[in-house]
Amino acid sequence: MAEIVFGFHSIEELLNRGAKGAHLMLSRESPRIRRLREQAESRGIPVSESTDGELTHLCGSDAHRGALLVLERTPASLHADLKRQLRSIASDRALVLVLDGIMDPQNLGAILRSADQFRADLVVISSRRSAQETQTVSRVSSGANAYVPLAVVPNIPSALETLKEKGFWIHGADVDGEPTDTVDLSGKICLVMGSEGSGMRRLVRERCDVLVSIPSAGHIDSFNVSVAAGILMFETRRQQGFPFPR
Repeated sequence: MAEIVFGFHSIEELLNRGAKGAHLMLSRESPRIRRLREQAESRGIPVSESTDGELTHLCGSDAHRGALLVLERTPASLHADLKRQLRSIASDRALVLVLDGIMDPQNLGAILRSADQFRADLVVISSRRSAQETQTVSRVSSGANAYVPLAVVPNIPSALETLKEKGFWIHGADVDGEPTDTVDLSGKICLVMGSEGSGMRRLVRERCDVLVSIPSAGHIDSFNVSVAAGILMFETRRQQGFPFPR
């Protein structure tokens, strides 16, 4: 099944990555669209002329601004096998983010954008009861979803057991957890973020080695999950000595 991507940032990032099997559709002329055309043509990606109406029909929105990228297959990293992905992580300062029931594509997109900035080694989501890769996720992440390795698994508790077998310490985000400034986040770390409403499920919580919280002093009881994920990734990478030499 083809995937439809719109939003200039998202299209640019996918074109930069190569976007094999892609097809760029354009319905307008502007300096930004000319750059997209040149970028696609320089990488051998077909470009076709279309109409605003056709693009709106394809993506279900009039927010395409005259450009769509049609992917005949989803980038390989998005459905990679968890064990195969973990075999490729050699660092002893690794960071894996596990999302347990994040339903809002806006939150998923924002989390992937932060994961790209902090060079997370892997993000794990469930194949059920979870937001999946959509145009919204790609647009909100500003194309970061093209760079962040993503594993889609059928069972989050089982995935956590696999991570433990590979030497990861499992840290679950919880408002009643230990403050991050008292927790050692310097090794191979897996951060688990629960759903927007109810947090981590019981079986997921039971597989965490440590529950961690973000010190705060506001009137509302918790951070938005995408904000909390960014803060926890920052603190983990800070303790791990980020930024690392390239």
